[in-house]
Amino acid sequence: MSSLVGPESRKATWIEIGIRNAGFLKAQTALLWAWMWAVTRESLQRDPTVEEVAEWWKESPRTAYREKAAFTKAFPMLESPAKIFDDPVARSKLANLAKLGDEMAANKRARNRVPQSAIIDVGMLSATF
Repeated sequence: MSSLVGPESRKATWIEIGIRNAGFLKAQTALLWAWMWAVTRESLQRDPTVEEVAEWWKESPRTAYREKAAFTKAFPMLESPAKIFDDPVARSKLANLAKLGDEMAANKRARNRVPQSAIIDVGMLSATF
């Protein structure tokens, strides 16, 4: 699958690829999962399992598996969200959010909210794979 779209052959963004493969809602869920996975990875300093993502974000494993399934449908060319976060801008934002999440570990509700702007920021990055 090419990551190029449009008459100028610009690189597609992650959200464009996700929408093309899975539709808008699943693409949004897929990027949310990618963000949650990446923040968990920053916190743990290794690639997390689905169960670890669920535990870190205080959500049920079933929900985490549904979100992971949306990711797989939206981005079948990726084994994990790691490639999305190869971008230095995304990594910087991610590191800041992971640090903030670790500092607020006592407040369960704090981890249940990923800023929508953070998801949009990642979705609008040029896709590279």
